[in-house]
Amino acid sequence: MLKKVWTPLSYGQVKIRDSFLRDSVRLERDYLLSLDADRLLAGFRETAGLKPVAMRYPGWESMEIGGHTMGHYLTAMSQLWAAEREPKAGERLAYVIEELGKCQRENGYLSAFPEKVFDRVERKEPAWVPWYTMHKIIAGVTAVYIHTGNEDARRIMEGLADWAAERALSWSEETKETVLAVEYGGMNDCLYEVYRITGNPRHAQAAHQFDELPLFKAMERGEDILDGLHANTTIPKILGGLKRYEVLGGKEPFYLKMAENFWDMVTEHHTYVTGGNSEWEHFGKPDILDGERTACNCETCNTYNMLKLSSLLFQITGKKKYADYDERAYINSILSSQNHETGMTTYFQPMGTGYFKVYSRPYDNFWCCTGTGMENFTKQCENICYTDADSLCVNRFVSADIRHPQKGMTFRLEADLLREKPVRICIEDMDEPGTELRLSIRMPDWLAVEPETELAVMSKSEVTREKEAASSAKKGRNAEIGKRISMSREDGYLIFSGEWEPGDAITVSLPMDLRVKGLSDHERAAAFTYGPFVLSADLGREDLRTDLTGVDVTVPTKETEVAEYLLIPKGACTREEREKTLLKRMTRRQSADGIPEFVYTGADGSSLFFAPHFLKNDVRYGIYFYVFEAGSEEAEKAV
Repeated sequence: MLKKVWTPLSYGQVKIRDSFLRDSVRLERDYLLSLDADRLLAGFRETAGLKPVAMRYPGWESMEIGGHTMGHYLTAMSQLWAAEREPKAGERLAYVIEELGKCQRENGYLSAFPEKVFDRVERKEPAWVPWYTMHKIIAGVTAVYIHTGNEDARRIMEGLADWAAERALSWSEETKETVLAVEYGGMNDCLYEVYRITGNPRHAQAAHQFDELPLFKAMERGEDILDGLHANTTIPKILGGLKRYEVLGGKEPFYLKMAENFWDMVTEHHTYVTGGNSEWEHFGKPDILDGERTACNCETCNTYNMLKLSSLLFQITGKKKYADYDERAYINSILSSQNHETGMTTYFQPMGTGYFKVYSRPYDNFWCCTGTGMENFTKQCENICYTDADSLCVNRFVSADIRHPQKGMTFRLEADLLREKPVRICIEDMDEPGTELRLSIRMPDWLAVEPETELAVMSKSEVTREKEAASSAKKGRNAEIGKRISMSREDGYLIFSGEWEPGDAITVSLPMDLRVKGLSDHERAAAFTYGPFVLSADLGREDLRTDLTGVDVTVPTKETEVAEYLLIPKGACTREEREKTLLKRMTRRQSADGIPEFVYTGADGSSLFFAPHFLKNDVRYGIYFYVFEAGSEEAEKAV
């Protein structure tokens, strides 16, 4: 098995204490428990020839993609159980797994639609995305087994994997090519995960049938062929290829290079400031982002999958860039996707100025992003920290209690970036005082200046405090900041090494500043960030009407005129000069609860109010604005 650089800590080892995140979990918990399990089971019972005891839900659950929500639901509920030990979640899972077991056929098939839909795909006849749905179902029962140990879930999982292998391994090359032309989600990903559990070589062979090698080879060569590809089809394929590299022991570096190149392409040439990507679900040409800003950008499922890819790449390589992206996309795209009052989640997150977020309805949409939303807000303990035998690595700055299983150490992480408080890590308890540990703290790419650190070292008789600027370790020199602890800087991390005692604590400041972010295809497009937070301007709540597009997807309209530009005085000729002028015209103000807010004053005296984007519900917003000089021809045309 591949020896990864880092192993994630999560369920049972990380307990979230951050009040905002706990509220997001509560909202999701309430929604999940409000769903009627029998209505989610209805399609499975119908397909098995059993009498349903309730009607199917409407929306996507009454279409040919029906059953995909069940897969997400199982994953989310099992995560809720593992993270919170929510008894109702455990009871619900036990019931649903028992009922699904009654619906599974002898050949292992289990779904909310007949098996003949898979035949139609192979015959090039109209069908929606049966393999996509199968991925969600297999992933869901696998998650139940992993998080709860339910043996019935394992039996269902193995039966489904056997069924998938029987079908996939019978394909001719022509049939395989036909099947892979229809969205199949992460079938390779979930089957490699099943293989990790079962060790059955047929499961790995079946997973390999879904490895799309022509795409992988282009990625490995560094060829950006993403234009026109369906983003939420493509990202899971790459994740599955990387899962092959990991599960099969790192013996095929081709798959790692392929995934690394893909990640670089997407994040450097196809991604907005929020960490989201795509327009109407598809990638465009590289670096054409302003030209594709509409009401239908940044499908939330895409970011969900990019974060999974980033986490696995970080585990394998230890490269900080994956953790930096994780923070940016998690805050500004994932946390931004939930309505913080209702718990409902977005499909798209528009980058077009003047649009607003549209959230799913609880019982009659059941979009793909409704399903990934269920998962997003029941796994808040993931990606905060990682371990190896000798170290703890902190990547997300979220208040939490953390247990290092190998070292027998318990930590309290205190963080509130939104209110610009220092990050503090304290040793709460440990099995053996004097245990050696390397504590790595990520230095984010948004830092305004070098951080300062404070080490509080506990002794039997007193607490001694030593202060040292992190810049003393900037060139890799060790800095003795306590009798037992030294500090160094490696690959973008502050490293604190030594023998620790209960009560030892480290405090690290993470200074923020205001920055301007542009777009490569329009030199006058600008967005603002403050530390890790993307800022957006409030553009009113009038006429928040929606429309339908695609397959019953609700999107915002923009009949109301809004200002899509910022005016600056004449004289700023270069992009750098314009950015400096923009920053000078932003005035900081502090909200009553300590959240940073800014007012932009235009050259014409107008003003716009900017605040962290992820906090906003039900308001038109602007993230990107065009920057024009007052009185210029461009400004006159825009008016």
